[in-house]
Amino acid sequence: MQTHDTLFTPTEAAVLTGLSLKAVNNAIDRNTVEAVPGEEGGRMLDARALVSLSIERRLSASIATPELRRKVFDALSDGPRNVVSLEGGLIKIDLRQPRRDLAASMRDLRRARRMVVSDPEILGGDPVFRGTRVPVHLIAELVAQGSKPAELIESYPRLTAEMIRLAPVYATAYPLRGPKRKLPWRDRQPVRRGRRKLDAITVS
Repeated sequence: MQTHDTLFTPTEAAVLTGLSLKAVNNAIDRNTVEAVPGEEGGRMLDARALVSLSIERRLSASIATPELRRKVFDALSDGPRNVVSLEGGLIKIDLRQPRRDLAASMRDLRRARRMVVSDPEILGGDPVFRGTRVPVHLIAELVAQGSKPAELIESYPRLTAEMIRLAPVYATAYPLRGPKRKLPWRDRQPVRRGRRKLDAITVS
């Protein structure tokens, strides 16, 4: 699902705020942030909800009660302020750093979307990096397994360091639908290894 101009899916919100998807859905279920119906169904969040979720990630569990979370969300509707004051001034929340972090996360997600395409003629429509046939979710999985950028670029020369950095961002925000497919040759040992000089190889 594509991101709307001002609305985000819970999965996108989790990536942008650094919370787990479960935490985002819990915030919606408990009405500590407000969600609106999406055009294709499901629940969507606006930028105000994202700021509230970003603040929630920074609050300790003893302070971030559902009531306080709702007050934070309501206070954000009063207009752009640098500091939110709650409980008669006993609690003050600086909004500047959460907003900066959120803006940086949004730039990364927009950049990741721009460098990814889905074409039914390429790998059955699986998302690949633009101008390549390299699946984004494959690279994200390899990064999660500990592969280094230099190793990945050696194996996939058309990748860039930025593609590798943003692959997990895209893959987490837009997980593949349906059962996870397994490549038939995965986890199998090569049938035979060997080296030959290039000039010794003939082409029939």
